[in-house]
Amino acid sequence: MRQPRNTIVFDLDGTLVDTAGDLAAATNQALEPIGRRPVTVAEVRGMIGGGFPNLIDQGLRATGGPLEGDAFDEAVATGRAYYTAHVADLTRPNHGVQEALAAFARQGVKMGVCTNKPAAASQAILDQLGLAEYLPVLVGGDTLPVMKPDPAMIMAVLDRLDSDVADAVLVGDSETDVALARGAGVPVILVRGGYTLAPAETLGADVVVDNFTEISAAIAQLS
Repeated sequence: MRQPRNTIVFDLDGTLVDTAGDLAAATNQALEPIGRRPVTVAEVRGMIGGGFPNLIDQGLRATGGPLEGDAFDEAVATGRAYYTAHVADLTRPNHGVQEALAAFARQGVKMGVCTNKPAAASQAILDQLGLAEYLPVLVGGDTLPVMKPDPAMIMAVLDRLDSDVADAVLVGDSETDVALARGAGVPVILVRGGYTLAPAETLGADVVVDNFTEISAAIAQLS
C-alpha cells in the first residue's frame, strides 16, 4: 500500500466555506437597480461555481432574462463592488474545516486552494476567517487565462506547492471539481451539501463524505 497522499487542493465556495449568503446579497445589489426581484440564498446555491459574471448572468436569467453589452457589464460591476466590500459578512467555514486544516498542517500536509472566484476576494475570505495560515497557495479565477475545469488550474497550485500529481488529491463539492480532477489525473473527494443541484453521489467522485471530519479517512482510503 502506498503512503497517503501528502498534498490537498481544496475548492473554496461550498467546500471550505459557505459563501451563498454574501453572494446572494451581491447578486441582489446588481438586480435591484434594474427592477428585478431579489434571488434567494437557496436559488444562489445552484448558481455558484462558474465565476462572478456567470453568477450575475444566472441571477438575471432567473428574474426576467439576460442582459448584454454595457448593461450586463454594469450589473456585474455593481455586484462585484458590493461583494468586494462584503466578502465575509455572512460567510463562514463549513463544519469541521478549521479543525481539519489545523490537523493536516500539524502532519506536514501541503495545502492550497483552486477556485473560480477572483483571487483577491478569495484571499480576503481566507484572511478574515482565519484560514489563510493553512493555505499558502491560492489560484483564483483571474490568476490564469483559463478557469476550472481546465487542468492548468490545479497544476498551477501543485507547481506553487512544489508537489506532484501522484501525491495530490482534490477536495471539492461539484461536477466542475470532478471534471478538473479527471483532466489532471488526480483523485477527487466530494463533500455533500455544496453548491451543486445534483446529489454528490451521482457526480463520479472517488469518495463522497458528509463533512470535513471524514476527509482524513477518505484520503487514506485512496492510498
